[in-house]
Amino acid sequence: MIKKLVLSTSLAACAIAAAPAFADNKCGNVGVLGDNLSNVDPFFYNGGDAAGTTDSGIPHQPGYYGHMSTNNTYRFFNVNEMVATMVGDGKHGLWRTQDNGTVREYLATGQDGLPAGTDVFSNKKGAQNIIKREYTHLDAAASWAGYRADGNSVNEYGKLNYVDLPINHPKYGGKYDNHEPIDLPSWYCTMSGPEYKYARESIRFAFAQEGANKVGPLGARAGLDVKENYLNVLRLDSFPDGRAWVNTATDTRGANADTQQLDWEAVDLEGQTDYEVYLIERPFFNEEYLFITVVFSDNADGANDTFSYVRPDGAYYDHLVDRGLAGTFRTTLQDAAFDVADDDGNNLGLKAAVPTSLYGVHHPGTGACPAIGGDFGAAYYGGSWPTTYQEVTPLCDAVLVDIKFWVNLDDATWADKGKHLANAGTDSLTKDYTDAPGTYGSFDAQDADPYLAGQDNPEAFEATGTQQKAYQSVRPAVSSNPSLPFEPSL
Repeated sequence: MIKKLVLSTSLAACAIAAAPAFADNKCGNVGVLGDNLSNVDPFFYNGGDAAGTTDSGIPHQPGYYGHMSTNNTYRFFNVNEMVATMVGDGKHGLWRTQDNGTVREYLATGQDGLPAGTDVFSNKKGAQNIIKREYTHLDAAASWAGYRADGNSVNEYGKLNYVDLPINHPKYGGKYDNHEPIDLPSWYCTMSGPEYKYARESIRFAFAQEGANKVGPLGARAGLDVKENYLNVLRLDSFPDGRAWVNTATDTRGANADTQQLDWEAVDLEGQTDYEVYLIERPFFNEEYLFITVVFSDNADGANDTFSYVRPDGAYYDHLVDRGLAGTFRTTLQDAAFDVADDDGNNLGLKAAVPTSLYGVHHPGTGACPAIGGDFGAAYYGGSWPTTYQEVTPLCDAVLVDIKFWVNLDDATWADKGKHLANAGTDSLTKDYTDAPGTYGSFDAQDADPYLAGQDNPEAFEATGTQQKAYQSVRPAVSSNPSLPFEPSL
């Protein structure tokens, strides 16, 4: 969810925060001069020597440190030996959102644009070239001014401020034409302010690695691989004691919410529920923000079929029907429900996810839940982005998640018995060692314990000065990909 104080002033507040000092914490950029850890050389521990190696010839890996925040709540994103960790607040509230299979492309700065009423699939008067040349999902040069709220679709010259293109639109060159139906919601919340300067070096390094920008099957069903909406993604794993939680108290929607009872139980992530967690970079108000998002599955055993949904209307739905995919997803929205577990991991069955009426349970005084999907900055006050269904409501803080995650950035597990072996630095199955010639381990050596005199030590050996060890496998030394230059944030 996007943390703000007052809807009508949110954009103005963020515009203030866009000043060079990034000191206004309404949009998440907090801190004082001197605490920007993105300015720390990632090889500071090795004297700044990016080419340095260990004694075994294995390259040193950079160490990055960063932090991000919203509403005076911090998350720490660090990288050590190609392992990224993200640790922040426990039981962090999430909002539900669901992409509708489109990309919003805004009229770029200085461009003329299409006349209002133009069919985005028509090529009359060069419409397709205009869309390709003059509209963009992110106009970095325009900053906040590049955003136009949902509903503000026509400018003073009668031209379209934005166009909503289904992912099968010709602009995307067919790369999404065979994409599986986007039928799953995600549960998300803001992790940073715009441009996340205090974590930028660590985050940009992580996004450049082999393990980044890989989307699992659930993420694909949520549309997280549509690059125009999701600039970068990093799939995360929870630490062993990290959990997701669902409020299962009595549903009070439509009633007086002032005295609502709350009761979060652990989602059964070990048994019935598949899930994927991502740190995502997505444009928001035409600025780069970081969000956490969790995608939960319908249960494999079919007992829970509450998440799948595609609105049976519009160009994206027509595209799926034309592909013969009707019937592979639901076209009626179901109440969200989760399998929950007790403290011992025993499944307690399926329970409905009950939203709170709050903006966030950890943030008293920040307002009420939007209770509708769609564009956060629109007059109707939606729960996320303009490319989401309004009927898929936020269910504010019905689900919580522990911000306690990690990922191997080189996309390889340390459980591989050949990874990190000492022969990685030589790229050979054998490795030569040197020692001082002599006898090692004799119980009869001078000053040895007299109790052991005359006894044999099975580990005793004669050293000749050289040894060669043969390894069973060889794995290349881990290295960053690519090796990024250090460019400290200002």
